[in-house]
Amino acid sequence: MFIMIVVENLLFFLTAYAFKYLFGVIVSPAKYDAEKIVLVEKYLLETFIAISLYVIVKSISQYVSQVQASRVSEFIDDKIHAAAVDLDLAFYESPEYFDTLKLAKDAGAERPNQVVTTLVDVVKNALMFCGISFVIFTINWLILPILIICVIPTFLVRVALADKLYQLREKQTPVERQAAYLSSLITADTLAKEVRSFGLGDYIKRLYLTIRLDLLVQRLKIIRRGAIHDIVTSLLGSFGFFGCICFFCYNAMKGTITIGQISLFVIIFPQLFNILQSLSQGISGLYQNGIFLTQLFKFFDLKPTLVDKTDTTALPVNDMLELKMENVNFTYPNSSNPVLTNVNLSIPPGKVIAIVGLNGAGKTTLIKLLCRLYDPTSGSVILGEENIRNFKIEDFRKTISAVFQDFGKYNLSVADNIRFGDIYGNRPFEDMVKATEASGANEYIEEFPNKYETIMGRIFEDGREISIGQWQKLAIARALYSPSRFIILDEATSALDALAEYEFLKNFRKSIGNKGAIVISHRVSAVKHADYIYVMSHGQVAQSGTHEELIAMDGDYATLFKDDKEIEA
Repeated sequence: MFIMIVVENLLFFLTAYAFKYLFGVIVSPAKYDAEKIVLVEKYLLETFIAISLYVIVKSISQYVSQVQASRVSEFIDDKIHAAAVDLDLAFYESPEYFDTLKLAKDAGAERPNQVVTTLVDVVKNALMFCGISFVIFTINWLILPILIICVIPTFLVRVALADKLYQLREKQTPVERQAAYLSSLITADTLAKEVRSFGLGDYIKRLYLTIRLDLLVQRLKIIRRGAIHDIVTSLLGSFGFFGCICFFCYNAMKGTITIGQISLFVIIFPQLFNILQSLSQGISGLYQNGIFLTQLFKFFDLKPTLVDKTDTTALPVNDMLELKMENVNFTYPNSSNPVLTNVNLSIPPGKVIAIVGLNGAGKTTLIKLLCRLYDPTSGSVILGEENIRNFKIEDFRKTISAVFQDFGKYNLSVADNIRFGDIYGNRPFEDMVKATEASGANEYIEEFPNKYETIMGRIFEDGREISIGQWQKLAIARALYSPSRFIILDEATSALDALAEYEFLKNFRKSIGNKGAIVISHRVSAVKHADYIYVMSHGQVAQSGTHEELIAMDGDYATLFKDDKEIEA
């Protein structure tokens, strides 16, 4: 790339000097004869060749620059995704992370591209400036420092403007995220039904517009001041430019400058002024992009808090291992309120364990710890006889498959939605069919014209939207397809009708085989047949036992389910 820039600059000067010699021959006092015609034709041909080569090399240089910039942009984009994948769940439950991510994505989309192209232009202009400066010095050394002095104020003004815009961007990021969220409420399909049902569209649109206009006013205020300062300093630069022209014209009239120098000045001097302006703009642009890219590197500097130990232990081969919590306490990062306190429970292989409790009792947090999305503040999660911290995080997470309350609805094919349960496993298609049969999803999948290749959702062409209950069956199939040792169903049957839930639960034990299962539900039908039930209250295990034992007790479980008609069934 550097070689292309050097060649391009050399060809520019070759073209300029070709013009100089051409004009020198044309205006020379030598008589008009065949020798002069041959000489003019020679310089014309040389000038044409130089111009043609310059144009070709310049086009190639621009192409190479764009290719390099595109590669850098794609590389940075991939680095952002890689960094995001490595971060813990804790980051995704922190507003500060999303502020950092937004600034990084804003910087990562186009700024690396701009940095490369701007850097190439700066290097090109710097080399051009050195060459032209030498030529100008041979004409009159005073011209160059006058121009430089006149351009410096414009450069300083643009750097100051870049600083102010960057500080404003940092300040506005949380509010910009609010505006982006409001925009998604209007434009995305997630809440489209509610927005229209409650007539929220105009209200959200006005709220969004109010925020955006306020952000725009703040930004334009700074840009307006910068524009005024830029006009003043640019006028100063123009005065310097025309002052140099006047100075040159004066010397030309005195006859102290040759015709060749005049032709060279006419070609090069406007180019010199433009180059100085471009250098000023390019360097200030590099500075502006550079300070925005600091957010990108700040994002890359984020490190996961959950990391593997240096001496990890291989997962035991034995599938008949118990998963236990021993004296587990947990408080979320940046919080002082414990969510779990002294929790003890066990999930034996081949058994169904139920966890019940009122909203906010800590059930979902408990699941996060079992999946090792967080580590306990104190206490231990044990697999067999080994603390799960002793295993590689990636290896242990493969032992758990979960259907969360906010399970994923992937707008991809049915097969992909299920395959995500074991994305790198080379499994026969029959395993996928078994998983859908166990969850009940096969009943509607078989009705699709493209069956397992059907695209789910309506955001892509030929996509099929299904009910929330059918989505839930697909999520259950994904968990069953996983080769995990334990399966977690967090309100995973909440959207199923009574008959579908009955059919699923009736065959659930057979489906899981030797896997241990955890079922979280507010429905007595989903928990009463569990082998053992833990009742959580205020982050603690308040009761435990079988359904019959707990109903006989005077406690939270009996309060929740004693009057439920399903108990009588």
